[in-house]
Amino acid sequence: MSSSAQKSPQEAEVRFLESVRPRYEADGFTFTISPERSDLPDFLGSYVPDAVARKGGISIAIEVKRNQSPAAEMSLRKIRSLFDGHDDWRFNVMFMGNDALLSGAIPSMEPAEIRKRMKEVVALADSGHRQAAFVLAWSLLEAVLNSQSKDEAGRPRAVGTVIQSLAMDGFIEPETERRLRGLVDLRNRLVHGDLSAEPTPSEVQSVLLAVDESLKADAR
Repeated sequence: MSSSAQKSPQEAEVRFLESVRPRYEADGFTFTISPERSDLPDFLGSYVPDAVARKGGISIAIEVKRNQSPAAEMSLRKIRSLFDGHDDWRFNVMFMGNDALLSGAIPSMEPAEIRKRMKEVVALADSGHRQAAFVLAWSLLEAVLNSQSKDEAGRPRAVGTVIQSLAMDGFIEPETERRLRGLVDLRNRLVHGDLSAEPTPSEVQSVLLAVDESLKADAR
């Protein structure tokens, strides 16, 4: 393999991290890509995150992955365990993905309209149309992001970017982010034509709860 081919993934990660840098800096964080091991706490051992954001007494270790996979999740669980008992540190995972975003503007939806549509999702699920309810619930999650995101409002996003943006901006908790990421494969199978994929009532409810959580955070 050529050296240029070997460098390509690292260069893509750096470009990705540079694209999220403004979000952290706008919130008052310093943002360091590829931090030096000497600048990290001893409890991380040999682990060096892809970037670190710091503000006051809060430090965030940022790990970039291209896509989700069982192997990646196993590795991430081991890394997350390093932060147990260290409340001044957080561990954020960002998935680059490879979905091409569509062009065209998406109209912003008011929170009241989103809540009205949430009732439609519940009605669909209760009548046995869980596939339609599940897909619509994901659309509402992106609608919340469109309604509150000033820098990217109106631009379609990959589903992983929607989850990541809501988590980074504090609209959903880390546990909600992990729960949603566990449902991405099911969502993708449905929207790409796998009509054998059948969400459970609790899976539909999980997405709706994330929509509700995001709306409540937006109202604060």
